[in-house]
Amino acid sequence: MATPNAHPPLIRFGDYELDLESGMLRKNGMRIRCQEQPLQVLAALVENRGQLVTREDLRRRVWPRDTFVDFDHALNTAIKKIRAALNDDADAPRYIETVPRRGYRFIGTLTPAEAIVEPVVVVTPTRAPAPTPVRARETTAPEFGGFQEDRFHPGIVAVAGVLVLAIAGGYYFTEHRARASVRAPSGRVMIAVLPFENLTSDPKQEFFSDGMTEETITRLGRLNSKRIGVIARTSAMQYKNVAKSVQDIGRELHADYLVEGSVRREGNLVRVTAQLIHTADQSPEWTREFDFESPETLRVESDVAANIVSEVSTLFGEPSSSAHREFSEDAYDSRLRALAQTSIHTEQGLRLILANFEQATKDDANCAQPYSGLAHVYERGANLGFLPPNLAYAKAKEAAQKAIQLDPQLPETHVFMADALLTIDYDWKGAQAEIEKALALNSNDPMVHEWNSIFLGIQGKSEEALTEMSRAVELDPLNAERLATFGNLLFMAGRYKEAEANLIAAIQLDPASEQAHCVLQRLYEKEGRQTEAVAEMGTIFSLRGESDAIPAFNGVYQKSGYAPAMQFALKKNLEYLEGQSRSRYVSPLQFAAIYAHLGNKAQTLRWVEKAYDERDVGLPCLSKETEQFSLIKDEPRFQAILQKVRFPG
Repeated sequence: MATPNAHPPLIRFGDYELDLESGMLRKNGMRIRCQEQPLQVLAALVENRGQLVTREDLRRRVWPRDTFVDFDHALNTAIKKIRAALNDDADAPRYIETVPRRGYRFIGTLTPAEAIVEPVVVVTPTRAPAPTPVRARETTAPEFGGFQEDRFHPGIVAVAGVLVLAIAGGYYFTEHRARASVRAPSGRVMIAVLPFENLTSDPKQEFFSDGMTEETITRLGRLNSKRIGVIARTSAMQYKNVAKSVQDIGRELHADYLVEGSVRREGNLVRVTAQLIHTADQSPEWTREFDFESPETLRVESDVAANIVSEVSTLFGEPSSSAHREFSEDAYDSRLRALAQTSIHTEQGLRLILANFEQATKDDANCAQPYSGLAHVYERGANLGFLPPNLAYAKAKEAAQKAIQLDPQLPETHVFMADALLTIDYDWKGAQAEIEKALALNSNDPMVHEWNSIFLGIQGKSEEALTEMSRAVELDPLNAERLATFGNLLFMAGRYKEAEANLIAAIQLDPASEQAHCVLQRLYEKEGRQTEAVAEMGTIFSLRGESDAIPAFNGVYQKSGYAPAMQFALKKNLEYLEGQSRSRYVSPLQFAAIYAHLGNKAQTLRWVEKAYDERDVGLPCLSKETEQFSLIKDEPRFQAILQKVRFPG
């Protein structure tokens, strides 16, 4: 990489400001949330303005050799997210120019920024005061300073809203996630466990520090969820290697307390420092140090997490959580490697994850967690289009059954079992029973509330579904996909103003969120805001790599109006899905919905029947979609499928 040009910490280009010290991007003073890796790539390009930055240069800077990642996919995704954040066009770039097969070049004009404008907060939840601790705080000065399981990424998101089935259909297709502003129950305190800092010079010890974070979150989640809520790992891990104040993190996570710590390991000597901090005044409630002379990673993590949970439970007058099932070092290492790769959503990445979980089951055949992980990944393979759902969900069900047999107290396994029972067997009662078990075991798990929201939404219980999703969001407030899905739920419930605010917030968190842009396009269409709807459609084309369709789409709109432009978009989407289906599994219901909107009854019926044969994950949503499939709703073949799905009542 060329020697970076000298730049002040804060620079401006166009309407954007990039703070190189904090890694923060703003547009017209409003913060645009972007993941760490895309921001690192943008910083590398900006620092070398006008010069070629090769793909290998970016690999060395952002993705070290020992990082488990599909580099080509990761870099392409990062560039796509940068372009979405900057509203840049790959074919007519203003900022990021592609040098084919070599790398990228920043071509924008840089101007020093003289001031930082405070970002606008789109949604600000109201939180009740924390309960008063039952004993006096006890602190000592710390000696040391202060895994993201990125659950399933969405697959293809529908253009013009043709793929969202019933109230829950949109997020059922995209693996059941969302976010929004919520109000915490009265008297409930929220705690976030920040990523433990790895103070060891060896980057391979990240497995150890991330495992400490995961174990602590898991154990805290078993406390009384009516009084103590625990922020999910997917939100907390976004603060890994991020320098922010306690108050800022508390405000962004809506957390009353933070657990933060560090790990230093030299040979068999391990020192872990942890403290609980009150975010309102940044004061520590307690600080502890733990010294070990043992190479056993599991014992260290288990002991430290147990001590932290004991301190928290005593502080708030709650009984401590039950013992956590342990398993062998080899199995634990294999599982951590699998979890470290859960943000990879390529076929190669899926194979790596499956291989590591399968290895963990061989390392310790009596441990439930690896089997639970397998159930999760098989579901992921189906939802991402790498595995046919009828085969993938059968394997997910088998793995979940094994996990429950080994440890029926593992909450998430019951969620995977519920999903499999509903998708494969259309066993509604069985699925409901598994959801209730998961809620009873750990109601601090956002995934459990989200799946319950899905189940309620499918049955038309929209207000209950919204309540459950809001609980999921409270526990995982920085998940862009949760926010987009909550926006979709609000839109389907007719609460357009709230929906728009949450969808825009989702795009701030992840500018490349197709789901958020798709629902926002539909919302603008519903409100008659055609110009904005057309702009969102153009963004969707761009995110799918079809920028060449934008001029033609805009031309149809300007010449013939909105309805013909949407017909054009539907046909382009059909072409896109047909192309995708040559290399990956595509939901038949996506084709069925498009053909229904195009008025083709024969093709609509054909694809709905194919969806049933392949156990498409969207079928349980079908009964509520009488309007979308009004073209075939009275057809005997369609009614026969509805009977086979066995909807409650």
